[in-house]
Amino acid sequence: MGVEDLSLKPNHSWKSRPGYSICVIDRGLVRFDYPSNWIVEPGDGAVHLHDRPPSVESCDLGVSAFPVPVEHIRELSLDNTLRTTLGKERKPYQQSEIHHISRGDLEIAWLEQRYKDREYKRDARFRVALARGSAFCLISMNYWANRAAGLESVWDEVLRTLVIGLYVEDPTAGPRVQ
Repeated sequence: MGVEDLSLKPNHSWKSRPGYSICVIDRGLVRFDYPSNWIVEPGDGAVHLHDRPPSVESCDLGVSAFPVPVEHIRELSLDNTLRTTLGKERKPYQQSEIHHISRGDLEIAWLEQRYKDREYKRDARFRVALARGSAFCLISMNYWANRAAGLESVWDEVLRTLVIGLYVEDPTAGPRVQ
């Protein structure tokens, strides 16, 4: 998955809040808004976004898209699949309940873990979401707890603007407006 910064056509149909840009993965398999000043990097099957140059101090937001056949997507329990994505590297001292968002044929399940980073001995937060529509999407965000107030609104905006499966023929023009 490559990352390109494309110049938009003058009559494009993309719309986002002021101060936000639009990330489109695989011609519309996944689309969401993120702060315009964030740094976007390609990764192994993912896009990584950072609020400052990538370092131990940056907030790291990762988004991966999986074009799984729809019949397989509907068979999976979002809650169970979300729990199995958590891994064992963090030992949370607190974990939220699973939050659910439904919009049309899009379903999102997400939770937050609070943990003490072993290496840096600092309080950290980890949020992870699974979304399904016509594909599957994994979103994660890791940041230091002392920065939570300024970063949680970014998480909210990513989930609020998340769209899965809106194919875009020409990314410089945006989706076709009906």
